[in-house]
Amino acid sequence: MAITRQSRTLVIGDIHGSWAALKTIEKLVHFNESDTVIALGDYIDRGPDSKNVLDWMIAARRKFNLIPLLGNHEEMMLDARFSTGALQTWMMNGGDKTLKSFGSDISGVSAHHWQFIKSCKLYHETDSHIFVHAGLEPNLPPEQQKSDVMCWLRFRDLQPHMSNKIIVCGHTPQRSTFPAVLPYGICIDTYAFDPKGFLTCLDINTGEYWQANDQGTVRKRILPTISSQP
Repeated sequence: MAITRQSRTLVIGDIHGSWAALKTIEKLVHFNESDTVIALGDYIDRGPDSKNVLDWMIAARRKFNLIPLLGNHEEMMLDARFSTGALQTWMMNGGDKTLKSFGSDISGVSAHHWQFIKSCKLYHETDSHIFVHAGLEPNLPPEQQKSDVMCWLRFRDLQPHMSNKIIVCGHTPQRSTFPAVLPYGICIDTYAFDPKGFLTCLDINTGEYWQANDQGTVRKRILPTISSQP
């Protein structure tokens, strides 16, 4: 008898070049073809293995339903192609680590990596949640939002959205290394690139989440009771 796999909606927080942690998460969670996996952006910069993370993302699209979103670091990388000033800004925000992982300057980034980054969406919406890198303005539908807000808003400035859907985001590093939970929002940027941080993968339907770091430490927990303050 064939085994029917239960469909899951899984969300991965900011990876920031932490490929070892990502590979550990893959083993812990066992991504499969019935899963929808939403990656919240910031795959690159700060950590050591941005190229390997991008390669993993590109390959993952052939294995399961991966929905990659655009983060502010991917946005900076795209802008760096056209402006010396933008390139310098990107370098100061971890882009130097990304180019080191490619073993070249920006001209050495391959076409299929650029194609992947350009294909990333600004948001993904379901019946109950809106997934976005940073956040949303409260009184505009997602399709009318500015990319600056969607890629750069801080979690402390997040407000309930007009849709009454829960916003799931990254971008604002949680120094506690645990997800931050509000009645209207969840932030799962848990400092993956930092030696004391973790990469987080959240099961939206159950509230379970898995965490791993580049040193191989793992933990599994359930989202806490909501609080009233970020």
